[in-house]
This record gives sequence, structure tokens and C-alpha cells, in this order.
Amino acid sequence: MQPSIFAGVDGGGTKSTLLLADAAGNELARVSGAAGLVDPRHPERSAEVIAQLVRMASAQAGLSAPPAALCAGLAGVGNEAERVAVEQALAGVAGVARVVSDGEIALHGAFDGGPGVLLIAGTGSVAYGRGPDGRTERCGGWGMYVGDEGSGYALGRAALAAALRSVDGREADTRLLPVLLELLKMEGPREIPPWAGRAAKGDVAALARHVLDVAAAGDAVALRLVEQQAAELASHVMALAHRLGPWPGDVPVVFHGGVLRSGLYATLVDRNLAQNAHRYQIQPARADAVHGALAYARALAGTAAAA
Repeated sequence: MQPSIFAGVDGGGTKSTLLLADAAGNELARVSGAAGLVDPRHPERSAEVIAQLVRMASAQAGLSAPPAALCAGLAGVGNEAERVAVEQALAGVAGVARVVSDGEIALHGAFDGGPGVLLIAGTGSVAYGRGPDGRTERCGGWGMYVGDEGSGYALGRAALAAALRSVDGREADTRLLPVLLELLKMEGPREIPPWAGRAAKGDVAALARHVLDVAAAGDAVALRLVEQQAAELASHVMALAHRLGPWPGDVPVVFHGGVLRSGLYATLVDRNLAQNAHRYQIQPARADAVHGALAYARALAGTAAAA
């Protein structure tokens, strides 16, 4: 008889990672695949990505039966209908399956269930916090059209706009223009608007690391827009610290996501936080998001067994 196996999934905007472990927490397999980002028009596609990862991991671990429980933390789970649609499409993939936001599993992993604020800035942006009294809140995460400030998408979009303003003479000359044209293999700036209109969110977000490189090299225009987006990110943390207080000491903060791996960007966000009334302690995550999902899966199996 196969022992109880649990699966945790971290489904982000660019890739998904699945971890299989036994009841003692021993890792049996870890696999990565396509983005788990939920498309509101076709939420079942996220379930297909997860099912494929389960098959890959099960084969790697030599398992003959599905996991007892699976928790998938997915980017873009914007409303209950989408969450339920993905859960229903996961029927049969595991004994019991639960879909939550990627932020929920990352928050749990980052602070091992304790208090703190998790700031996420990857393709999109959002912050999650748990107060000293156990209350949980979220800030931001309103999507690319009306939110995602400080994200990779926001940096990429701002850089494209600044490059075009420099063509008009409404912005100072900037290295962003030639860098972006070379990256996108374009002959001139008039090709930027139609590309931007067709580009997926992830394609625009992929420009962010190059924008940060140009800023780090001293380009004044790039540095200014990076500073602006860093201030937007810091405001997420400040808002949650205020809403979840009072705090007995410094507010623990974990940075998560691709653009916050930039030393320049992380420093600028930290500098903005230092100007706030609250005191913050930036610290590494205690565990990654996929381990947070795994903890949810184990708890889910226990709840199902007790029912």
C-alpha cells in the first residue's frame, strides 16, 4: 500500500513548480513546467498544467497512485468562480485538491505561519500580511490594467513609454530606447506601439531586468522610473503594516519575486520603508512558496480525514 503522499504547487506567471513529499516531509520529487497563471477565460488550463506536473513528479518518484492531497497556489485566482473552476478540473488528480492564491502559500512559507508582510513583485505585484493577532490582509494585486504597481510588467511598460517620450523630446535622451529596440529586434520606435498592443503580460515583464540594468548603469531616466516604481512597492508594505498593527517590534518583511532579486531595486524599496513611521526588518523567507503549499496540503488531508 502506498503511504500518504502530498503535493504542493507554486503556479506563478512564468512557471510552475510542484513538490511531492511524504507524511514526514521527505522530498520525493520536484518538477517545473508551464505557468500556472489562471486565465479567467480558460481557468481549466491551469488544471491541465498541474495534472501534467503531477504525472511527471509521480513518474520520477515511482508512485502508482495519485497524491492523497494537493494544494495549488496559483497566480491570477481573482475570484471564487475561477478558483472553483480550477478545483473542479483537478478532480481525480489527487484524493482531495484545494486551490488558493500564490500569495497565500508564499506568506505561509515565508513566515512559517507567523506574522509579517510578504511583498511580491514578479510579473505582477501584490503584498500579503499576517498581523501579530493572526489577522491576514492583502494589498494591491489589482491586475495589469488598474494595478500591478512596481511589478516587472509596470517597469517594462514604463520603460517603453519613457523611450517613446524621448523620441518626442518630452523626455531626456535615454539608453532605454536603443536597448529596447535591440532587445525587440525593431528597426525604429514606430514599431513599439503595435508590439506593445500584441504583447502578453509576461513579454512586457521580461523587459524589467534590462530596465534595471540600464538604471544601475546610471541612466537618469531609467533610474527615475525605477525609483518611482520602488516607492509604489514600498507603499504596499506600509499600508499593510498600518492595517495589521499594532506590532510589538519591528515589522518582519520578506521580499519575493524576480524583480526584487535586483540589488538596486531591493535597496530602493528598503530606503522608502526607512522613511515610514514603522520600523521594518527585511529578512529571508523561512521556506519557499511550494513548501507553504505542501503544508496546506497536509492540513487539507487531515481535515478531509476528520470529516
